[in-house]
Amino acid sequence: MKLDEIKRVKDQRPFQPFLIRMADGREIRISHPDAISWDVESPRMAFAISKGEHHWIEVALITSLVLPVPASGEPENGHRANSDSEQP
Repeated sequence: MKLDEIKRVKDQRPFQPFLIRMADGREIRISHPDAISWDVESPRMAFAISKGEHHWIEVALITSLVLPVPASGEPENGHRANSDSEQP
């Protein structure tokens, strides 16, 4: 996963919560745009807060982002960030 993809989802307006799926099977729910950040000097790592827990995330180990999908089943922007169809 590239940091630019996460930034695009984080910065969309209005913000919609999303899940980060990790290679080890963890799912980290991002409920607010301020719940994830990274240092531009070291874009390999991100820091997230989810359900009161703090997570250091190695960006290369992110396997997918799960975005909300409208009731019609089609994404609002016409494409998905990945092939997953689940909602957070």
